[in-house]
Order: sequence, then C-alpha cells, then structure tokens
Amino acid sequence: MMRKIGAFLSHNQKFVPLASTAALAFVAYGIGMVLYPGMRDPQVFLNIFRSNTSILISAVGMTFVIISGGIDLSVAGVWALTSVAAAALLRAGWNPWVVIPLMLLMGMALGAAMGSFITYLKVQPFIATLAGLWFARGMCFFISDDAIAIDNWAWRLLGQTRILIPGLAELAWWQGTNPPFITISVVVAFLVFIVAIYMAHYTRFGRTIYAIGGYNGANEQSARLMGLPVDRTKVLIYTFNGFCSALAGITLSLFVMSGHGFYAQGWELEVIAAVVIGGTMLTGGEGYVFGTLFGVLVLGITQVLIQFNGELSSWWSRIVTGGLTFIFIGIQSILLARKARRKQAKETKIPGAVLRRRMLVGGSAFVAVILVAILTANLVPGTDQPVGAERSAGCELQPYRQEQAASLKEDGAVVVYERNGGPGCIDELYAVYPDGRIIGDNGTSKAEKQVTPEEVDTLLAGISNYGWFTDEMYDTWHTPCGVCYGYYLTVVHDGQEKTVKGVDGGTDAPADYWQVISVVKGIIPAFPATAQ
Repeated sequence: MMRKIGAFLSHNQKFVPLASTAALAFVAYGIGMVLYPGMRDPQVFLNIFRSNTSILISAVGMTFVIISGGIDLSVAGVWALTSVAAAALLRAGWNPWVVIPLMLLMGMALGAAMGSFITYLKVQPFIATLAGLWFARGMCFFISDDAIAIDNWAWRLLGQTRILIPGLAELAWWQGTNPPFITISVVVAFLVFIVAIYMAHYTRFGRTIYAIGGYNGANEQSARLMGLPVDRTKVLIYTFNGFCSALAGITLSLFVMSGHGFYAQGWELEVIAAVVIGGTMLTGGEGYVFGTLFGVLVLGITQVLIQFNGELSSWWSRIVTGGLTFIFIGIQSILLARKARRKQAKETKIPGAVLRRRMLVGGSAFVAVILVAILTANLVPGTDQPVGAERSAGCELQPYRQEQAASLKEDGAVVVYERNGGPGCIDELYAVYPDGRIIGDNGTSKAEKQVTPEEVDTLLAGISNYGWFTDEMYDTWHTPCGVCYGYYLTVVHDGQEKTVKGVDGGTDAPADYWQVISVVKGIIPAFPATAQ
C-alpha cells in the first residue's frame, strides 16, 4: 500500500505543492470553525475575498512572471500610483469611465517598459522592477503629498454595491439574518482569475511561458531553439502583470475611497508569498494559477484566525506568512533535489537503497531545521510583549486626549479624530464642524482648514454608509507597534453618536473602519512641521 502511495506521489509530484496548500487552507478554516463559532458565518469566508481582492488580482499576474523565471517588485508601487492618479483625476472632474482605462493603460505601459529593460537590455528582473517600484512611489508624491479622498458616484457604485449570493441569501432571509454578499471587485478578481487560467493552459502564449521558465535560463535557450517568440512573450508577461497591478490599484481605491503614496507598502511581498505558497516554483517553469487562489486564501485565513483569537499581536500574520513561505520554499527545494537525484541515479545507476538513504537524510535535516526554528521562536524571552518594549526604548507614548475630544464635541464638532503614536509618538487631535471649519492640534502647533458645509455633509453620509452606526463597527485594541498608530474617532450624525477606537498595522479592526479613517484623512489638514 505504501509503495503504491509512493509511486502515485512520485508520478504526480508536480501537484504536491498545490495539494498541500489546498489542504492547509481547508484544514485551517475547519479548525477555525471549531474553535470560533463566528467563523461559521458565510460572510466571514466571503470577507476574505473582499479584503484580499487586490492581492488576488496582482498575484495572478505575478504567477505568470514567476513561472517565466522572473520576479516583479513594483506591483505595490503601481497599486499606490494608480490610486493616487485616479483620485487626482477624479478630483479634477474627469469622467470615471475614462479614468479607469487610462489607469490600466498606465500600468501596462510601466509593465512593458520594465519588461523591455529585462528582455532587450538584459537587466536583472530584481533590479529593473525595484527601480519601477521606486519610480511609482516617487510619482505618487509628485502628484500629491497627502491622501486624496474620492467622492465620485461611479466609485461609490463600484465599491459599495453588494451582490447577494443565490441560495445563501434566501436562507439568510428565512433565518432572519443579514444575507451574505460580495462586491463588484470580487467578481472582477475572479473574472481575471478565470481568464488567466485559460491563458495559461489553452493558449500558445501560456505554453510559451511554461517553456521559457526553469533550469536557470536553460529552458529559455531551448525555447529559442524551438523557434518560440521568447522576447515578445517576456515583454507581454510584464505588460500583463502591469495591467493586473493597475487593476489591483483601482480595486484598492474602491475599497478605501482614496489614494495615497503610502498605501500598500510591503504588499509586493504578500503577493509573492501568495504565489509561492500556492505552489508556483520560484525557479520557474512549474506552477498553477489555480494554486495562487489557495495561496491567497491561506494568507486571508491566517488574518481571520488572528482576528478571532483577539490576543495575538497583528504582526503574527507577517510571522506566519514568513514561516509558511520558508516551508513552501523548502518543499520546492526538496522536490527539485529529488528530481535531480532521480536523474543522476538514472545516468550513474546509483542503487535505489542509497538514493532512498540520501533522501531520508535530506528530509530529516529539513524537518530538524523547522523544529529548531519553532523552538527558538518559543524560547525567545519577552515575545508576548515585544512591541511594548520596543516602543519604550524609543519614545514615550502620549496619553490620549479624550476629555479634550469630548469638549470639542460639546462645542458642536460632528467629527472628532485623534491619531496617536507612530515613529515620532505624535498625538494629533482634529475637529470637523458643520459649517466646514476644521481645526487640528498636535500639542505644539495648530492647523486649520475651511471646506464647504456640503463637503461635511458628504463626509458624514459616506461614514454612515460604511455602517458606522451598526454593530459591524466595533472597538478593537492591541499594543501599537513602533511605527503604528492608535485611533479614536467620534462621529455625530442624524441624532446618533458613536466612538470607535482601533490600531493600524493589523487585521483585528473591521475592514470598513480603515475606509472611514481614509475618508477622514482625505479632508483634514496636515501639520507642515510634523506631517507623518
């Protein structure tokens, strides 16, 4: 029996990473449903796709790049640039149906430029795309130093439309609960996903991608000898990835209803991790777009489990992501080594027993490394409160000024917003009044801004539409990391008043909470001397 299982795995080892990721996703969510009854709600599962739409779209494009033997570090920079450029054009009065294709063309142009550098000038993909990342980030701040709020009917339509799930909606109505839903962005992400699967497996373009990846460039030379259009295909791969990055940036702006150059910092690594965890070989030549979906799911489920746990720091999601990436890279290395040893055994006729002993020693060494890493992580002292110690070694966290906030509210402010912490341990307190007057105080200087009463009404309506006064908007809190901010936000609208607090850099707060924070950031003034 074991011999048959071994033979089956040997003949289908290319599916092992994909199967491992799928099993991990199902097992992790199943355990979560047992430990946390709230995860049995279908909406919790659907929210994984809502929160990771941009990552899924971008990971699809990254899958093509990695299968071809390349890498693209510019994706998150293109997200940010797309969000800022789109927000600036919409603020200038451009038609949204012109802005969307223009942003997609911009992303494709950036991708084509990087692909041309890589293909024709023989620049290493790491260097070319790193330059693309910094160019995109720099262009964000060339357009605007501050966040640009988006107040456009098309963006509200695309970002806030809820699509009910047939079958589940009727069941929810029968039970008297809220029907589960997805958004237009999720539908777009899955359309891109389906089209990418077709491209990868049923077109000449897809077959060429697989042909040129792997074996440290040897396959690329073989593809050239076979007459395949290698150069054109490589440029098209990065062009398609630029398209996916721009589309991901649009969906990000739909999610947060604003654009800023600081958005999606470091998310290019999340995208690469999703692809690797999904079973695509970093050496190229092997992998499946379908596996990338499970890679995104694993990352999303990790965030949900940490959120439901409530006691772990939000940085544990990064720790788990890094650990899983290490493990799957290790699995890839083992599979490649097995393939090389099998080839060597055929050529040199190494006895099977010797080959099996080598494989056993190599596998044991890998497991030992993983165990040592786990033990080290658990034996490091002070891991339950690392961020607190880190902050105390830097600067002292300022006390929150909720009494002053209450005074501002009594004076008639309809929005009172406090941001506390960050690298400089700042404490900014803002008040927005119905007449459009906005004042800010950071303890050392003042900031003022005047907007129209209509803009304030639009702000309040937008916050209300995000479910501010519903049970879906709730307090969350954990010790802020050294570069994270704590937030207190009070909103008064239509006879209702609610204060919600949260900390960024994590996944414990409701997703819509950060959309509200982004909208507020888009209207308040900055402190010239201490803007963060």
